[in-house]
Amino acid sequence: MQSIVFTVTNDISYDQRMHRICSSLAVNGFQVRIIGVKRRGSIPLPIPPLYHVSYQQQRLNCFFQKGPLFYLEFNIKLFILLCSLSYDTACAIDLDTILPVWLATWLRRKKRVYDAHEYFTEMKEVRTRPMVQTVWKWIERSALPHFKVGYTVNQHLADLFYEQLQIKLEVIRNLPSTQNESINNSQISPEKGAVLAELPIDNSKSSFNFTSNNLLQLLNNQFKSKFIIYQGAVNHGRGFEQLIPAMQWVNAPLLIVGQGNFLAQTTALIEAYGLEQKVFIHPPIPPAELKMLTPLAHIGITIFEAEGVNQFYSLANRFFDYMAAGVPQVCVNYPMYAQIVKANPFALLIDNIEPSTIAAALNNLLSDDVLYNRLQQECSKAAKVLNWENESNQLIAFYSRL
Repeated sequence: MQSIVFTVTNDISYDQRMHRICSSLAVNGFQVRIIGVKRRGSIPLPIPPLYHVSYQQQRLNCFFQKGPLFYLEFNIKLFILLCSLSYDTACAIDLDTILPVWLATWLRRKKRVYDAHEYFTEMKEVRTRPMVQTVWKWIERSALPHFKVGYTVNQHLADLFYEQLQIKLEVIRNLPSTQNESINNSQISPEKGAVLAELPIDNSKSSFNFTSNNLLQLLNNQFKSKFIIYQGAVNHGRGFEQLIPAMQWVNAPLLIVGQGNFLAQTTALIEAYGLEQKVFIHPPIPPAELKMLTPLAHIGITIFEAEGVNQFYSLANRFFDYMAAGVPQVCVNYPMYAQIVKANPFALLIDNIEPSTIAAALNNLLSDDVLYNRLQQECSKAAKVLNWENESNQLIAFYSRL
């Protein structure tokens, strides 16, 4: 069976899509390696595989942690590594790893694949900086035409890639697994979360084996009853400028689990609106723990700004993760979400992300038990169809054809 190496610019610990992809390929006989970045505070490897068949996990040490110098350093180190490793196929995840994959596979006459998690040049943090966007568009035009096969997360993005670049990508969606995941006890470490609680930890919450004492304290105190969860990247374009002020009028606290390039601004918004005792931010937690945490929430939230095709045609992991956990959610009424909810009505859609609209929808789910129970039942029905065990068949078929 062929060997495949995947390349990402995250530290791989919390990348659920890549965790599922690598695990599925490994259990089907492929030799799999994933290469990411060692960040300050990265939890120990390996991350336990989803189907109990291991795959190789590797992080590159980089002196620079962000910005142009990080990308330059990482890409050089990745290119050198790809020129020395043994593999049949290399897969570039998004544009930020595409150059070393293209060059190394061209030199060594290896197969290459492109996995578009995003429409990279239209992400808000890229498109709002003209010089940065110009550089990434040049990389896109230079490298992407050399990738004859690949896949992305939904049909709208696949159509967009073809319209803009005449590149045909298949669709493999970010669907959650029905498999229970195990926790690596070596990941237990002092937590660097910013929120502390004062009361003792409730042993009933401890049974969930969360490795973060801060998270256990939050669950034991601030989140004893109904709470709202946002899980995923705290990045530009994710609607935090609207969500945080909306929380002034919502009758439940909010837990944000994640980090990203809009984290400092989000923290500042929480402080500006005096919501330190209502909105709490916790760093990312391993996928197995997140799968235990999500069902404890009462409501999930999936919102994006409408500006920019990357946001407007998104299909976020958390949208399906809430569904799999049986947690009704408030979600933007954008094309891909609307299409899925029309067939599987497990979410409450909103037409805009004005703070008043968000607050009204969240309070509606908090107070209307009939609506809430109906959406919860639809989550259970949809999860039987919209799951990774079904979707991964397309992934296996894709790599089997190479």
